Amino acid sequence: LICVLAYITGSEVLWRQVRAPIFYLAAPYLFIILSGFAVLFVLQRIGRDGRIALLYAAVMLPAMAVTIGTTGAGAREIIAFALSGPLALAAFVMFTSQVRIDPWMYRRVLWVTLISAVGPLTIAVADVRSELAFAGKINFSGQSNFVTSGGFGPVQVSSALSLGIMAAIFLIITEREKATKILASVLSIILGVQVLLTFSRGGSFAVGIAIAAFALAQARNRRVRNGIFAIAAVSFALAYFVVFPWLENFTGGAFEARFSNTESSRTDLAANDTEIFANNFVFGVGPGMTKYQRLGYEVCQIRSDQCVDEASSHTEFTRMLGEHGIPGIIAIVLLMMLAFSAAKRAGPGRAFAIAWIAWAVAQMFYANLRIVAVPFAFGLAFLTLSKDPISAARSDPERSEPDELDQAEDSNNPAEDRVLAGMPSSRSRSLKLPRGRTTSNMTEDAAAQEVRPEEVGPEAVKPEEVEPEEVEPQPTESGHISERSEQATGTPPPYTGGPQTNPFA
Repeated sequence: LICVLAYITGSEVLWRQVRAPIFYLAAPYLFIILSGFAVLFVLQRIGRDGRIALLYAAVMLPAMAVTIGTTGAGAREIIAFALSGPLALAAFVMFTSQVRIDPWMYRRVLWVTLISAVGPLTIAVADVRSELAFAGKINFSGQSNFVTSGGFGPVQVSSALSLGIMAAIFLIITEREKATKILASVLSIILGVQVLLTFSRGGSFAVGIAIAAFALAQARNRRVRNGIFAIAAVSFALAYFVVFPWLENFTGGAFEARFSNTESSRTDLAANDTEIFANNFVFGVGPGMTKYQRLGYEVCQIRSDQCVDEASSHTEFTRMLGEHGIPGIIAIVLLMMLAFSAAKRAGPGRAFAIAWIAWAVAQMFYANLRIVAVPFAFGLAFLTLSKDPISAARSDPERSEPDELDQAEDSNNPAEDRVLAGMPSSRSRSLKLPRGRTTSNMTEDAAAQEVRPEEVGPEAVKPEEVEPEEVEPQPTESGHISERSEQATGTPPPYTGGPQTNPFA
């Protein structure tokens, strides 16, 4: 189920890029439905963190009455747009906080997350090639670019691609095979270049913050720390000497001007949210209503052209203040409690949990919960890993997933069978083959050395490992005890030969 939700994470932006015939909020609705179904019918319980997440969602519901009273029939779409993200986050946390997975399954989730980000990347690259083919160049300015974002919102595309970068970096650290490491490295570079080309700074900044948090969490592990520093050094050198000069030339000098500019309109929007909270501190102005505070909802309905430049809140924390009032403060506290709880309970995967939380919180400061990538990353921090993926990648490099033989051996208890307890296991009875060889290409001599289960007899078992069975002597028809019965019971048969002599005399 987590892999399905990971696929939906990248598909959401892809659907919006290509104008797919799927309703706009399909992804958060699917998160809520599938996670809720798993909690109610599969897990059939709600843990402590799940109850906190449920309370986080519940405290934001009273403000809906304000939106309904202001907009009437148009409230459904406005409320859904504002609260679908928080509700998806709460539902997903209720599910993942009760899930325990192995490192191999965790890597599979990362691969699905990375592959799902390739979809939006492909659309963005196709639009860039199309624009260059017809116009000969792309016009870059001091604002985010829709062409390099695949014709959709650069903020959301940048967030989706940066989530793929996070998955790629973690795969580089946890994967065992060199081929998969190389593939993840190549995809991370391509995704990183496209994130920078969107001119939306939030995606690249969020990745930097998350990786820094991951490095700090792994500071005590010298091997991991050195590996992270090596990756960071190579990435910095590649970016400084290759990527940045190419981007500067490709954008006509706009790249440096864009990323060196520290001004952002989000500070003005956040200040506006706090002012709205000061004037409406009880229940706020209602979900999705900060956009209509300057001109009013009625004016925007009549003269929509006058409200084109009116922007809604882009910072989730100030949005909760302005739109929910005092319950919004409670929601912020509960969200922070969930974040600290995820880092505390993570166990072997604590560094990964901290990185996911850092990425999600950074996105909340920049892009609200407009796409399900943010709830997905926040929920991944609550997964309980059975073992640290980094140490698991080095402990047994030849095997990554449990096979059927392991499951069969685990299901049998040799102590319950006295004969099986004294016999070698099925793994020890089979011939150990080199990698890449099968029994079909074995030589006759090697095949002859294989010990088959049917060939295992009393000689293959040590005498002390098998207890002799007690067999009662069976009398014959004449009433005498047979010679075979006496041998079975351990009593020597009567002597029928010549005179007995003592060999030690």
